[in-house]
Amino acid sequence: MAGAFFLLCLAIQIWRLESLTATYDQALFLQELWSTAQGRPFESTLSSVLSAPVKLGGDLPWVGYLHLGQHSNVLTLLVAPLVVVLGAWALPLTQVTVLTASGLVLWRIAARRLPESLALWITAAYFLSGAVIGPAIENFHDLIWLPLFGFLVVEGLLERKHRQVVISALLLLLVREDSGLVLFSIGLWALVRQPGERRMGMSLMVAAFLWVVLVTGWIQPMVDSSLSDRFLQEKFGHLVEDVSGGTLSVLLGMVRNPLALLKTLGSPPGATLAFLLALTLPLLFIPLLSIDSALLVAAPLFIALVSQGRSALSPTLRYVMAVVPGLYLGAILWWQRHRALWSRRWIRRCWTGLLSLGLVLTVVGNPNRSFSALVPDSFSPWVHITPADMLQRRAAALDAVATIPRQASVSADTPLLPLLAQREVAIRFPKFTRYRDREGVPHYVDWVVAFPGFYRPYMPLFRDETQAFKRIGERIRAALRDGDYQLAYCKDGALVLSREPVSDPPPATCLDRALAPPGT
Repeated sequence: MAGAFFLLCLAIQIWRLESLTATYDQALFLQELWSTAQGRPFESTLSSVLSAPVKLGGDLPWVGYLHLGQHSNVLTLLVAPLVVVLGAWALPLTQVTVLTASGLVLWRIAARRLPESLALWITAAYFLSGAVIGPAIENFHDLIWLPLFGFLVVEGLLERKHRQVVISALLLLLVREDSGLVLFSIGLWALVRQPGERRMGMSLMVAAFLWVVLVTGWIQPMVDSSLSDRFLQEKFGHLVEDVSGGTLSVLLGMVRNPLALLKTLGSPPGATLAFLLALTLPLLFIPLLSIDSALLVAAPLFIALVSQGRSALSPTLRYVMAVVPGLYLGAILWWQRHRALWSRRWIRRCWTGLLSLGLVLTVVGNPNRSFSALVPDSFSPWVHITPADMLQRRAAALDAVATIPRQASVSADTPLLPLLAQREVAIRFPKFTRYRDREGVPHYVDWVVAFPGFYRPYMPLFRDETQAFKRIGERIRAALRDGDYQLAYCKDGALVLSREPVSDPPPATCLDRALAPPGT
């Protein structure tokens, strides 16, 4: 199962990169790790595009911005040497490998406590779950470590291996600033359900709380104000007026407004119920009956339920990684106390049906458009890019990108950014064509590359793609009209603009065709 999961997910990840399905976060982390390998940890101009001064304050992206101001992903920086060796392929390889290893650790825990057939069923539930498949095949993210170290901490507590607990807990805290929520819940579970490990459980809770407060209240604000000005405000602004003090101020604000908090926990009720059912379906809904699961997911599930935004309650996005350890470990501990039920044949049949249903829903749901080669993006109206068309689109993109010098500063639209991220200056087009250097001096990027032809097939259905197509056309025509850039390349719907004069520019008719709306 682990081998099949690894090979299939890696193949999908490779296809995503080749078919331009990988997007902004893939490029952001690639640039951050590339910069780290160059001796500049956390640095990313692409991350600066998402910072509060740029996104909210209207400033320009800048060189030297540290992603640490948004997320304290210290552990992920260990992948930087692999980027030197494998380049962009290091990210999908790491992503799939870590999540595969997590499944093997889960199997080890289950096999020591349950009949082998039941342990295999729980492991199959992990590898076939949308909560694991979705994050395994989406853009690279720094939450991939949560299941692995969550499993290892609990395994250490169950077997009283305190050295494993301490090492795994420290690594878990280094995943991200909010990974302390996972460790806090594990400590709470140990305090309540493991009498022999109550002191260790309390220690984990205290360490997790202090770490989250330290990182979000002091370390990250020293780098940038994005955590409070943007991220906490976006997630908890409906509950807390002042989030400037980091996590501690958010918690205090929630305590002062309990009625709004209770209202938010179950709102919207339909989406909340669907979220819980989707997460527990591969496990025969057992976590809904398990006290251990409730304790192990308490803090991260609470945050997911009170957060605002459409991503908070998505069962196939990376944010569900925080609840995966608790769901599966809680199921193991429930079955350990009710193993006699496993002898009933109807339970196995029902579980098989639910696993199959969950897998079908995951594929048909097409998380992050990873299955778009097989599953249409829309049935009515019909929108489907065939694999052959995707490869033609890739060839057009590679030809355009090949005109950009390797270390030149560039602004590119989203599908092209993963191909151009391994450089000091890469920013997002069409919003930006200028950036600030390390001294704060503004500059135009040397090159602009856009692919309006990428968006054309999606325009009958998707508003975002339609708006992106229009904005690209407006900005390119304005840049050419104002003399900021010259058209250097135009072919198969891909465009490249150069800051320097071009001796043999493409004809204007090519530009008109590339920017013409569908049907004209």
